[in-house]
Amino acid sequence: MAKARKIPFLNPNKPVKSCVQKILRVRFDEMISFEEGTIEGKDIEALHDMRVAARRLQAVMKIFRQLFPKKSFRKVYNELRLLIRALGEVRDYDVFIDKIENMVNTTEYDKRALNLLLIRKKAERDEKRKILVSLINELNKRGYKEHFYRFIFSQI
Repeated sequence: MAKARKIPFLNPNKPVKSCVQKILRVRFDEMISFEEGTIEGKDIEALHDMRVAARRLQAVMKIFRQLFPKKSFRKVYNELRLLIRALGEVRDYDVFIDKIENMVNTTEYDKRALNLLLIRKKAERDEKRKILVSLINELNKRGYKEHFYRFIFSQI
């Protein structure tokens, strides 16, 4: 799991508005830095790191939600929650598949049954991953990143 990025030039003596803007910007940039790897799907850690970064972003948004107008906050926050949910569904399959693969390699259970379960769960994961990639592409098509940056810098 990737460590959280440091927030450069964060000064607690500055107004809350400027501090929150910096924190949200870094957390959002951190999340989208894993987007390409998540879409490619070759490394399950990219998806995991994107999910963790998205949850960090969500936590900051929750803490400072009172600084934002309710309507615009709800729209951005709900899109983030949708993304987190989709990331979580794929990640759950990754973890489950890894555990079953370990069982196949280390136990005397009926390996045919475990292999059939693996095939099924990998197919289900592929379907969830397609939904996730479609969601990310749809968010990008709607200008989610630009919308988020505008939200950060114009709503507080």
